[in-house]
Amino acid sequence: MRDIDPHLDDLHFVQECLEGKSSALSFFQGNYRPKLQAFLKSQGASLDEATEIVENLWSECVAPTATARPKLERYNGGCALQSWLNTIALNSLLSKRRRDVRWGRIMESAEGKTKDGDERSDGSWHGQTEVVEPERAPLLALMRFAIDAAFRECAPEDFVLLQLAHCDQLKVKELALMFRCDISTISRRLRDAGEEIGDVVLRHVRKVDPQLDLKWDDFMELCRSTSAWSFYEP
Repeated sequence: MRDIDPHLDDLHFVQECLEGKSSALSFFQGNYRPKLQAFLKSQGASLDEATEIVENLWSECVAPTATARPKLERYNGGCALQSWLNTIALNSLLSKRRRDVRWGRIMESAEGKTKDGDERSDGSWHGQTEVVEPERAPLLALMRFAIDAAFRECAPEDFVLLQLAHCDQLKVKELALMFRCDISTISRRLRDAGEEIGDVVLRHVRKVDPQLDLKWDDFMELCRSTSAWSFYEP
């Protein structure tokens, strides 16, 4: 029988943190702080940036503010706690980068110049493409953009094949019959199509943010932990 809640231990641990249990809070910081900092640094954050984001995250996770409940209250055990924390931290890093870019453009505009010195009459700049994102979810927007772009580039027949296999849950034998080939051939086509989608997704992620160094397993974990986006304020 499938485990309905595979991260029940994490869920119980989070509850102990929210109840203020000192041993749980000590373990929370001691175990997750270095892992979070290392993850952020692997995605291009400086030591100062990683430290600032993680320090802010600790207080936001366990302490309420005038406008928000503790973030840990939104953890529901649907993914590993580490993956959930990585997702929030990475979203904070992307938000910071976007603010920094916006501030840089404001300063460039105030000085009447841009990086290449070529300002257009409409106020935009040559060689710069801005992806419109929801204000509070840059990571989710980045992931959606990359996935949409990858599926647009996918061969139509491969797209149908992946849709039937993963969304409609057709078995390999059924797919082989439908596509008039043997099981080994359809299995190879499924594998190749999936790998191609993964490569294109990560290429578009790096196109938007060249500092990110996500692997496919990282991306899939982020997808799982952002499925509900329950850590955002309503």
